[in-house]
Amino acid sequence: MEGSSENVYLLASNLIETSGTDDFIPALLSLINSATLCESVFVLHFHKHCRPSILVSPESTLLTEKIMDEYLNGFYMIDPFYNAFKAGLPTGLHFIKEVAPDDFFESTYYTGHYCNRDYDEAAFVIELDNESQIQISLTIIETPATAATRERLHAISPLVISAYRKHWQSIENTQTASQQASAIIHEQISSVFKNFGYGVLTERETELAILIIRGYSLIAIAELLGIAHGTAKVHCKNLYSKLEINSKSELFSLFLDQISLT
Repeated sequence: MEGSSENVYLLASNLIETSGTDDFIPALLSLINSATLCESVFVLHFHKHCRPSILVSPESTLLTEKIMDEYLNGFYMIDPFYNAFKAGLPTGLHFIKEVAPDDFFESTYYTGHYCNRDYDEAAFVIELDNESQIQISLTIIETPATAATRERLHAISPLVISAYRKHWQSIENTQTASQQASAIIHEQISSVFKNFGYGVLTERETELAILIIRGYSLIAIAELLGIAHGTAKVHCKNLYSKLEINSKSELFSLFLDQISLT
């Protein structure tokens, strides 16, 4: 999809003019869709000490409500973009294949729960400060996004980022009222990760289990933790034995059981 330069300029002008108003998000979506057709667009506010806030989502349906509930109730902790944020993902346009763990697309989360897995995904990332950022998440109706689509998205990226940062300054105070409650929920969900397999697994085995759930292969885990591949395999075998499971899907089911208790 490719709009004329004149149309893009008009859309850009409208985006700037509507900053801080209710018309800003429709103007933003119009500009993004002039670069590529998106099945959905979410705007999320990530904070290191709070549960994410979903600022913009597609029209509500039973499916989108289920996806958002699952996400906010714990799945965000294994979202590649959320974990990339915690690791210092910089401002700019990023595609999911650039930030996801090496085995993510074979993980139980991706194959069984991830929305629109037949499409590509990207995000405009807007760093607000050391503790938080905005991500404008796009589900692109291409698998994968073509070079032309990537080029058009990169072309509008500086405008999208600058415009949303200015818009955020106008709406920020209305978004922080529930931060305290969100921080409590985030701490409860975080404790699931910290205490996964508590009393059964060693600290190293818990660390390994969480990385497997997030979509890392044993080869990548060994490199990440600075241990031998054979050692990672031994830890994996031991944790499976202690938890009385035989597969990644069973490990993921235990994770679901834990977060359902929060």
